[in-house]
Amino acid sequence: MARRFSKSKTIDTRSEDEQQQDRSRRIRYIGPWAVTALGPVLVEGGHLAVAGNPAALALATLGIAGTGTALCKFLGHLDSKAKRDRDTVLLHQVNTIAVTTAATIGTITGVDTAATAGAWALGGVGLSLANNLWSSFHKKGSEKGASKWEKLEAEIGLAKHELKDAKSNGKGTVIAEVEGKDGATAEELARRIPAMASALKLGKGRITHTVDDDDSSLITMRVQVADLLKEGFAWRGPSAFGASIGDVPIRTGRYEDGEDVLLNITGQLRCLNLTGAPLDEEPLVNGNVEHVIAMGVNGAGKTQGNQLIITECGTRTEVSVIVIDCSKFQQDFGHVRHGIEWPIDKKDAARRFFKLLPNAIEKRTDFLAMKGMSKWEPGCGLNFLVIIGEEAADFAADNEHYQKILRTARAAGIWILTSIQRATHNNMDTDSRANSPAGLCFGLRDGADAQYCLPDEAIEAGAWPQWGNRKPGYHYAAGLGIPEERWHVTARTELAGKRDQADAITAGAAIRTPLDTVTADAFGDLYTNRTTYDTPLLPKEKGEDNTPQQAAPAPAPAPAVTTAAPAPAAPVHSGPPEEEMDDVDPDTMAREVEELNEMLQNVLDEDPEPGEYEHVRIDTDPEPPADDAPVFDLGGDGDSSDKLTSDQGRQALYERLDQWVREGKNSFAPRDVTDILMRVGLSDTKRWFYRQRDALIEAGVLSEDDSEEGFGKYDILRSPLSGNNGA
Repeated sequence: MARRFSKSKTIDTRSEDEQQQDRSRRIRYIGPWAVTALGPVLVEGGHLAVAGNPAALALATLGIAGTGTALCKFLGHLDSKAKRDRDTVLLHQVNTIAVTTAATIGTITGVDTAATAGAWALGGVGLSLANNLWSSFHKKGSEKGASKWEKLEAEIGLAKHELKDAKSNGKGTVIAEVEGKDGATAEELARRIPAMASALKLGKGRITHTVDDDDSSLITMRVQVADLLKEGFAWRGPSAFGASIGDVPIRTGRYEDGEDVLLNITGQLRCLNLTGAPLDEEPLVNGNVEHVIAMGVNGAGKTQGNQLIITECGTRTEVSVIVIDCSKFQQDFGHVRHGIEWPIDKKDAARRFFKLLPNAIEKRTDFLAMKGMSKWEPGCGLNFLVIIGEEAADFAADNEHYQKILRTARAAGIWILTSIQRATHNNMDTDSRANSPAGLCFGLRDGADAQYCLPDEAIEAGAWPQWGNRKPGYHYAAGLGIPEERWHVTARTELAGKRDQADAITAGAAIRTPLDTVTADAFGDLYTNRTTYDTPLLPKEKGEDNTPQQAAPAPAPAPAVTTAAPAPAAPVHSGPPEEEMDDVDPDTMAREVEELNEMLQNVLDEDPEPGEYEHVRIDTDPEPPADDAPVFDLGGDGDSSDKLTSDQGRQALYERLDQWVREGKNSFAPRDVTDILMRVGLSDTKRWFYRQRDALIEAGVLSEDDSEEGFGKYDILRSPLSGNNGA
């Protein structure tokens, strides 16, 4: 029996998507020809049906035209929802209008004549060929040039966020305008930014966004596709040599899109730009001075940024710089030290400075008030004060004076930069941080720590400085007159050599404005006795003398005196507790005492005392003093001629404090004035001293030493004999 063979069906191994794409392609290519071939039959049939009835013909014509118009609008709506490109939308509109027009005219005139049939055939073939060519070439071109945004729509759910416009600035940055449709919000877009960055193969923080203040559906998305800061920018020198600090903002670096970082630290509304023309924008609303926190891990570039600020100020007028660095001042700022009005490198000096600063603020605000000014302005007669606190954790934590200063210093024309590695509550008081609204955020170990430095607007826009110290100088800058839309743009400080900065400071000595007398008098002796430098501290180059540069010749060292080191004192032993003494045998104790006396007597016999005491033994009673023996006088009540009245004692105390100030002694303990207290002719000299102390503290002459090692001591802020003591 012959075997029957049957031809099996061919199995289609293509995926469902591929099959669907194939069907769509066939429809696109065959559809126009089908309409061209079958359309005349339908149109001619309609013409024959209504040609003998004018009313029916009119209604049919209107119906076809209306249907075509509605279909045209419906296709436009679908294209808009599908976000099709402009060429596709135009093709759909042309095809719909052409078919509607041909069907309407054909229904009226018929397609049974040579003219109408030829017109239909000519137009149909032309449109069919145009559709086939467009489908072929446009599809290939769109597949090659389709935007990444369109590919992301289905993948990460961006269908409700329409890309309205995208343009590149030619510097590695793409600015895209996005509109949220049907209630889509910026928060929804922000949640998809990490996925978008991953799909575009970009690092975290390279995609940021801002929302329009007037329309929350309009979103500006900024995509940094290339890091143009990697190679850095060489320092271009002082940005405005010889200009007032209040006339031109200072330049410290560049943004990743090539724009300059300009800090308007004085808060002047009508500043000039670096070319001398008025700024195109006035980003400040109230013109307030904004204290700043410069935060970043060790090695992130904070100090280099502070050096640039000092150099800018050192080449301007109407500004004085005070730098507090209690850890390594010479290492950090040695090359620019000759441009610093007041370098403070000791913790006790920093503590006294912050205790005197409120007095300077009061004197400066009184001076401005007498001139009818509510804030500092160029030409007012006072220098703008720039105070830079390096490693501020040494003095900013638990410092009530620091909190009060930050609240009141702005109106006095004082700008304070707090440089710190991590501005958490244990390093910087929360109130102090709240009164420093501006931020310079360098690299952090944890990007979330940026909340301690940057405003919420910068964080929400996508600022993420989690690069540690791998990118020295990279930072975000917020406040300080910078437009809000740039708070989340990465910047980098310019690369400046120490010698170049030192030379600029040296050249600026001829134009720098000396500190005004109002401020100098307010700081008093602490300012007068400060250490200053006339020359920079620079690394040696080949061929240079190796003698270290000094601000002033060091005093000759005192001749060394060799003395024998004293033997360490034996620890004081208080004996066993009383409850243990009851267990000691009296006979045993007496025997041990006798043995000890015998041992001491043997020592004296071997090495007797010389002279008149050589006959003395341990059991010899001391002889009474002779009648003519001298008597040692301890003073006290023995001589009433040296006694001081209360006023005389106060004057002696003031003179002692004045002498200490002139000698550079800045603190003392009550025991240091015991000799004066013993001479005061009062029964309770202790209470008298405390009354004098309280009066001097109230007058701002003394202050309690609140450091851990200074318990019970007092800081001398100025001489009580100066003209403004008020005591």
